[in-house]
This record gives sequence, structure tokens and C-alpha cells, in this order.
Amino acid sequence: MKTGKSAPLIAREFRVVKVDVGKFDRNVDVAQQYGVPLKQGIPAVVILSPEGKVVYATRAGELADARAMGEDGVYAFFTQAVSTPR
Repeated sequence: MKTGKSAPLIAREFRVVKVDVGKFDRNVDVAQQYGVPLKQGIPAVVILSPEGKVVYATRAGELADARAMGEDGVYAFFTQAVSTPR
């Protein structure tokens, strides 16, 4: 997310907060708080409104295959997220 095609989009539209879940044994409560089922796959993403309301969460493991999706697939994911009304 820091390099490549998605980097400028992410830097412009989002504030990124990374949460280390280890081997699904750390900070799991944070994922649960936002309704993200980690067993569906990581990386996972939650997009919050400025008021802190969840407007999108990867509940079906949408980014679990991020490496296979390639740069264009990840870019398309975040482009779609930006175009979703918040």
C-alpha cells in the first residue's frame, strides 16, 4: 500500500491504521469490534466514516488473495471503496 499503483489513491483517500493479528492470536478483539471475521482471510480492511461508523468491511475475505489479485486488482478494490457513498 506504500508503493505501486494504489499508493497515491490510498494516501489521498484513507488514513491507514495497521492492526497486527499475529497468527489470529493478537488484537482479535479489534477485528471483532468492527465485524471482520479474520478466518475469512487477511489482509482485511475496515473503512470508517469520519464519525467512526463502519461503512465497509471485508466480511467475505475480499482481499485474502491480494497477492494473486495483483496490483490492478488491489487498485480496483480501493477505487470501488472510494466510489462507495460514505
